[in-house]
Amino acid sequence: MLVPCGMRAKHSSMRLQPRHAALVPLRLALALVVASCGACSDDAPPATPGSCVTRADCAADAMCSDGRCVPALDAGADLGPTCACVGGERCVGAHCVADCGAPDAEPCASGDTCDFATGRCVASGTAGILTGVDEVCGARTCRPGTECALDGRCVAAPPCGATRCSADDSVCWGSGCASTRPAGACAPAPLERLNAEDFLLGGDGGAFDLEFDDACNAYAVTMISGTDYLRQLAPDGTLTVSAGVTNLNMGEVAVLREPGGEFGVGDGLGEVALTYICCAACGCVGADPQGVARLDRAGTTSLPMVVIAMPSAGLGPWASPLLDTGPYGLTWGRDNRLYIGNVTAQGDLVRADLDTGETLEIHRFDARILATATFDASSLLVALEGGRIVRASVDAAAQAEFADLGAHATSLVRDPFTGRVYVALATGVIVERNADGSERGEFTDVGAPVRIAYAADGYLYALDPGWPRPGAITRYALPTTR
Repeated sequence: MLVPCGMRAKHSSMRLQPRHAALVPLRLALALVVASCGACSDDAPPATPGSCVTRADCAADAMCSDGRCVPALDAGADLGPTCACVGGERCVGAHCVADCGAPDAEPCASGDTCDFATGRCVASGTAGILTGVDEVCGARTCRPGTECALDGRCVAAPPCGATRCSADDSVCWGSGCASTRPAGACAPAPLERLNAEDFLLGGDGGAFDLEFDDACNAYAVTMISGTDYLRQLAPDGTLTVSAGVTNLNMGEVAVLREPGGEFGVGDGLGEVALTYICCAACGCVGADPQGVARLDRAGTTSLPMVVIAMPSAGLGPWASPLLDTGPYGLTWGRDNRLYIGNVTAQGDLVRADLDTGETLEIHRFDARILATATFDASSLLVALEGGRIVRASVDAAAQAEFADLGAHATSLVRDPFTGRVYVALATGVIVERNADGSERGEFTDVGAPVRIAYAADGYLYALDPGWPRPGAITRYALPTTR
C-alpha cells in the first residue's frame, strides 16, 4: 500500500468514515518500521546530528543508515564519487551506506544477493530474505517489496509497509519490511471455545460465515430455522448475541479493519456488516428478504436491513438453492468502504453506503460473484461462479485476470505478511497462490466446503458450516517467514 508520508493515523473504535481513508497508514506490528517514501518527509523534529535509530530521529530531508543521519536519496543527495563503496553500498554525503535496493548501489558480489528488507547483500539462498525479480509497471520498475497497482503505480507489497523511489520516480522498492511474521498483539478465543455450541451451532444448522476484528473478537452469522443471529465471541470467551430482522437467513459477515489491524494492533471493535440471503422458497418472512444489514450496537434494532437486493439464484458453490442465492462477496476495502456483489443484478459489484442505503455499481462481470477479498489499497479480488478470479479496481474500470481455478470458490483471503492468496474451493480444498496469481499448490484439504478468515495470531481459520448438519472450526498455521 502506498502511504502518504507526513500523515498520522486517526483511530476510532467506531466506524472510520471514507473521508478519513487517506489518513490510515499500514501499521504492521512490532517488526515493521515505516520508512521514507518518494520525496516526501515525516513531520518528526530533527535529532542530534550523527546519531539515530530510525528515520524519525533524523531531519526531514535525511534518513537513518547504520546509526547515522544521512541525506535521503529522494532529497537530492550528492551521489558523486567521494567514497569507495563495496557491493550493496552507495555513496551518500561522503559515506558508504548499505542500501542495495537503490538503483545506484554497487552490485552485490558474486554469490550474494540483495535482501531488500535490510538493504544489505547476503549469501544467496539465505532463509527469510526479501528478494526477487523486478516487475515492469507502465513507465516504472517495481523492485522487491513493491508490486504493480492496476493504475501503473508501484505500491508497497507485504511484508513491507512503505516504498522508496528514485528521484525521478522510475524505480521503487520496499521499505519498512518485516523478516518474520509480527507477533499478534491479541489472539482469538481458544479453538475449543470457538467450537462451543453457543457460538457455532443452533437449530438445524448454525454458523455460516466467520470473521475477526482488530481486537481478535470472532463474529459468526447463522443459517438456522427461525430468527438468525450475529454472534460476537471475545478472546476471553464472552459471547454477545444480536438478533436478526425476523426470519431471514444470513450469508456473510464482514468487519471493518484498519490497515495493519490483521496483526492485532488496531483499535478494536470495527463496523460490522452482514447479508440476508433468504430466498422465496426458504420459508422466510418478508416480501424482499435479501440485502445488506449493519450492526447497530446502540440501536433498538440491532441488525436493520440497509441495502435491499434483488433476489437472485446461482449454481454454486454450496449446491443448494437455499444457499446459492442473494448478494455475495461482502468485504470492506482498504479505503474503508463496503463492497458487495449481486445486488441489483447478477455479477454486479457495488459500493454500498450504510448511512444512506445507496449503492454505486463499479463493475459488471459476466458471471455471478461468489466471494471477494481486499488485495491492496485500490483493488479487490473477485471470485466468480465457475472458478475465475479477477483483480478489480475500486475507483476505476481497470481489471486484470488473477487466476482460473476451475471450481467455485467459497471465500478467499490475502495474507498481510506474505502477500499470498488463499482460496477455499467447493471441493473442500484450500489452495495457495502467489501475489501475481501463479500457483503454489494445495495448502490443505479440509474435506468439505469451508469459509476462511485471518486472525492476528497468524492462523488461517476455516469454518465448515456443515449445513444442515453441525459444523466445525479448524485452524492452520501460516508461514512465519517469507
